[in-house]
Amino acid sequence: MTFKNRTVLCFILARGGSKGLPRKNIRIIADKPLIAHSILQAKGISIIDDIFISTEDFEIKKIALEFGAKVIDRPIDLASDTSLYLDPIKHLIHKIPETKNNPIIILLQSTSPIRKIIDILHCIENLRENIDCVVSISLVKKHPSRMFKEKNGLLEYYDENPPKSNRQDSETLYEMNGSILVTTSNFLLNQEKIPMGGKMEGYLLDEISSLDIDTSFDFQVCKFFMENKPNDHNL
Repeated sequence: MTFKNRTVLCFILARGGSKGLPRKNIRIIADKPLIAHSILQAKGISIIDDIFISTEDFEIKKIALEFGAKVIDRPIDLASDTSLYLDPIKHLIHKIPETKNNPIIILLQSTSPIRKIIDILHCIENLRENIDCVVSISLVKKHPSRMFKEKNGLLEYYDENPPKSNRQDSETLYEMNGSILVTTSNFLLNQEKIPMGGKMEGYLLDEISSLDIDTSFDFQVCKFFMENKPNDHNL
């Protein structure tokens, strides 16, 4: 399948090391390894032509192959804590012949298992000629004007202009949650440090769909929603 006569590829990055939650990509959640949920979401979208996993880890590779993805072995130097997120993406592009024709690239974060298939589809559809990338976003709960930093043992407002209004009157702000990014291979190759930029369009996810697993607490929260309300986020 294609979308608007263009090849559509899904990339999922999954390294073996993790300081916050060791071996999180292979931990079982809702009866499957964590990374399997992102693979199955991608497989549920008919316009995606191929799914590629970038990993240096044998166990992750084995699971990815079992669930129907293709695996590109990632060099160890691109799998360290200090590696730029963009570097293994470019490595994938250079290794895959299909990227020569500037396909649409969907980046799914392996640690965001509760995203909805319909949201991935909408992000793909929102990538237009005048848009460089579509990124999933979440509402910022606390405005920077209401945050503090510590200086000489005392708190001071992070923002030079402290709040002058009620919280409800603050400007609406968003943050990227990393769950979904849709762009093209040429755009990614031209980026220097991060995969997003240029003319960006945001796609707002609800609070549950935005959950990202980085710690044991995050894992338990996602586990609760996925195992107790399994139908709410598999649309």
